[in-house]
Amino acid sequence: GVFVEVPYEGRKYPCFVHWILDHSHTAKGMQYFSPDTPGLVELLALAQRQDGMIWSNANRDPGPGYWDSAYGPYGYARREKGCLLVRQPVENHCEYNFVDAMYLAWKASGDDPWLGRHVEAGIKALDYTVNDRARWSSKLGLLKRGYTIDSWDFQVQDQYAVDFPLGTEQLIDPDRTKFGVFFGDNHGYALACDQLAEMLEHLGRKADAARFHHRGQDIRQRLADIAWNGRFFTHRIEEDPTVRRQLGVDEKSQIAMSNAYALNRGIPHPQAVAILQTYLDLKAHRPVGSPGEFYAIYPPFEKGFGPTQGKWQYMNGGVHGHAAGELARGAFAHGYEEYGADILRRLLELGRRHGGKIYFAYTGAETPELGPQVFTPVDISGQANMDLWDQGGPGVPGWMGGAKDNDLRNLPVGRQMLAQVPYLVPDPQANGRRGALAVADKKGLARQVEVPIHHRAGAVYLLHTVGGVGPSQVAGTMSFSYEDGSTHTLYLQSDKHLCGWWFPLLKTPTSGVAWRGPNLRSSDVGVCWAVIRNPHPDKVIEGIIFRTGLDGATYAVMGVTLADRMPDVKPGPVSFGGPDNWAGGLCTAALMEGLAGIHDDATRYQKVELSPRWVAAEVGEAAVTARYAASQGYVAYRYRHDPARHTIDLTLTGSGQAAQVRLLLPRGAHRIGHAAVDGQAVAVSLEKVENSAYAIVSVALGRVRTVSIRYAG
Repeated sequence: GVFVEVPYEGRKYPCFVHWILDHSHTAKGMQYFSPDTPGLVELLALAQRQDGMIWSNANRDPGPGYWDSAYGPYGYARREKGCLLVRQPVENHCEYNFVDAMYLAWKASGDDPWLGRHVEAGIKALDYTVNDRARWSSKLGLLKRGYTIDSWDFQVQDQYAVDFPLGTEQLIDPDRTKFGVFFGDNHGYALACDQLAEMLEHLGRKADAARFHHRGQDIRQRLADIAWNGRFFTHRIEEDPTVRRQLGVDEKSQIAMSNAYALNRGIPHPQAVAILQTYLDLKAHRPVGSPGEFYAIYPPFEKGFGPTQGKWQYMNGGVHGHAAGELARGAFAHGYEEYGADILRRLLELGRRHGGKIYFAYTGAETPELGPQVFTPVDISGQANMDLWDQGGPGVPGWMGGAKDNDLRNLPVGRQMLAQVPYLVPDPQANGRRGALAVADKKGLARQVEVPIHHRAGAVYLLHTVGGVGPSQVAGTMSFSYEDGSTHTLYLQSDKHLCGWWFPLLKTPTSGVAWRGPNLRSSDVGVCWAVIRNPHPDKVIEGIIFRTGLDGATYAVMGVTLADRMPDVKPGPVSFGGPDNWAGGLCTAALMEGLAGIHDDATRYQKVELSPRWVAAEVGEAAVTARYAASQGYVAYRYRHDPARHTIDLTLTGSGQAAQVRLLLPRGAHRIGHAAVDGQAVAVSLEKVENSAYAIVSVALGRVRTVSIRYAG
């Protein structure tokens, strides 16, 4: 169960992920299999900053590096006692995730002395949040952060972005950053207040418990007053109402994934119902190709989050496995059991389609067809300076030095369609033996050649190859020279943009082999194609400058073609981003607490609320055991539903003292005809949650017990 061991003060602390956010969520599933939830809590409590701040992550100290320079001057990075401690400055969830992980560790172990040693760190953490200018909005009385997508740790880059010396997208400045209220931080913090209050109450600290209980209530109310729109919580409320961002989307319409998390964080039931209805509506109207309605944010941003955050990927419109788990768990808890079962069933199918696992994120929609690219071949015959044949001519070297019979004489010349792109390949026989533009740090060839363009383009296609590439694997450089005087340069790398011309092998989404054929020495020679993104498609390109490398390569270009845009490369169904075990942890929690219905009302399953909801999944029989790896506390049951006889039978046992059994009845059943425990008739009550009905029976544990009910319509 241990994925990482982090050293601190000579001891190794086990954790599932070395980030507290990921660790706490992964623990919700891993608590059944591993006793290591306390590891990161213990480390972060020892390393807690004096003012109470909790670090985002802890890892083995690699020595001086980026974090020291980027975050160290602001107090957000520290190396000590063999450990590197980092706080992503914009994050405002570390403190409440720390308390959440502490709570999970205590519930599973029931270790009161351990809790007594660590609870002060939880108090300091939650008090830090409401007292730090970078975390707390005194104006709104709520947690604040810079502008991120949900709880992501990268800020928007727009007209309000602060220019830090190191240019990192996570840094904040209490005086210059335009802060706002992200509702997910506040719900997570309010839940942590409830959790800390429960732990303090258990330790006999009633006054402290009441303080945090009231704080959580106050935050929920203030948040509802400014962020609840009647259907879901608005993603962000700016602290400064004059801020007007231009992100290409109606921000008030966006459904952020922390609405799914809010279902399990103590919000009022009517709000939960409205959120579930919002997701059901999104399910019915989601985009073509969407694997589910569990978006990080929907609709996605059109701009503001950089080229790596394209629409429908990761946090900008990706569909997330962990959000699906939280949505399902919330649906089970709030009377939408069939919807919860439906989500789990669809997650099972997603897992079967993609290697037997649930991923952190999936591509959120099918990318629309953009139509054919518009190509403009460029005539480079005036810049060609090397023959395609071995012979050469006056002032023109033969191909790659002129080795006899070893050349590209069979390469088609003139207007050619190669790899579905048109090129104008210079004909050496009609162009004074000049068939290729070559640059090299060698006698007889130029070190730099510029091709005039005087045109706009979204991308440039190159027909090219390299000979004698050196150890740097750099064939040469290519620079866009714009009419406004600016430039952009990139290295052309072997095995990325091109490869050698003997037995060429290259295949990437943006490069490959364009032509191959024999020469008099080899049965297989060829040239490559590569498409290069123009980072400034709005600017007129004055010219493209090719320069040589300095370690022996001869770089040769046979064709240059402009395109209006990059090719339409379809993304795969699986996106990228956070750890998949986070998704696995929350889907496991939805299965165990939601569908199987096992909820710990004390610690170590001493008191259990047992709500089997198998009827919602049309499952007639089930055998379930939940066991904490930290304490061996367990509860187990066998469930059987006989629709013909209108009976539900539950055989249960456990290590604890008592269970409140809540049996979900089939739709249309709203009356109990008979209820018995161990064959003896008992009183039974009926509880309604929306349109769902539960039969409630209290059972003492300590041995195997049998609960039986007969229901009627």
